[in-house]
Amino acid sequence: MQLDSSVLGALRCFEAAGRLLSFTRAAESLNLTQSAVSQQIRHLEDRLGYLLFVRQPRRLKLTPKGEVLFETTTHALGDIQRTIRRLGLPNAPLQVNCLPSFALQWLMPRLTEFHRQQPEVSVRLKAEFQTLDRHAMDAEDIDVAVRYDPVRYSQLQAEVLLDEYLIAVATPEYLAQHPGFCSGASLDGAVLLHDASPWTGAAEFVEWRTWLEAFHPEWIAHLEGPQFNLSSLAIGAALNHQGVAMGRTALVYDEIRSGRLVNVFGKHVRAPARYVLLSRRPDDRRVAIFSTWLKAEFARFDTSRMALLSPDEATHSRE
Repeated sequence: MQLDSSVLGALRCFEAAGRLLSFTRAAESLNLTQSAVSQQIRHLEDRLGYLLFVRQPRRLKLTPKGEVLFETTTHALGDIQRTIRRLGLPNAPLQVNCLPSFALQWLMPRLTEFHRQQPEVSVRLKAEFQTLDRHAMDAEDIDVAVRYDPVRYSQLQAEVLLDEYLIAVATPEYLAQHPGFCSGASLDGAVLLHDASPWTGAAEFVEWRTWLEAFHPEWIAHLEGPQFNLSSLAIGAALNHQGVAMGRTALVYDEIRSGRLVNVFGKHVRAPARYVLLSRRPDDRRVAIFSTWLKAEFARFDTSRMALLSPDEATHSRE
């Protein structure tokens, strides 16, 4: 039997009826009449020379040959649909914009897996501090952005991806040289390392101040220390035994897992900011594919992160 247009149409009706086991519901799903679906399948059975369904009073049942053909038809139509969707994607790369430290420490290492899962969606990653609104995203042709800040966005599609927690981190070598600080008895000459601009308009020393207010308010008078314009630079200084950084869990998770950095006091506090996903065209299929993947990655990270942060720790929240 040749697969002409009439047979392909009949197979489509057959797949719907086999999936729903009802000519009536198959007709509704295909926007056809029940008699049209029934007639298509009768013609298909005539051309094949065997029955595909056992017609029962209240429902249909596939015959053994019908089950074999249904499985093959389902796979074939699924492959066709996936190919059509893939070919219908825009050719232009998806423009993704995020802060430099987040790009380096969290997103970039995970993009390989995204490209493995979604080879048809090309991502162009740009890292910068730019404050974003609808006009800026349109002007720069940004499709998707991830921001870490406390801002409430109104002109863009905005979804909170993850709350962040702050932890004091340093190398084991550095802590061995500052036992008084490590025990929480005193600053003991320890150097506090700061991200000077965790987000646009952030108050000076805001992340260290947030943590100290929760656990060591008596140290707030001694907030001075080197400041960097990237959180990754402050983390790099800590990795080089230059002091204690206030780390966001997303940026120091791998270093803590490896043992290169230590959660000094075993305590964490909720940060004043959170990670937000921004998009200007959420109906773009590339945006939907990337956003779905990114949210799943954040959910997996959150599970791993909270397992690393002991549930016995004292957790303080800032609402």
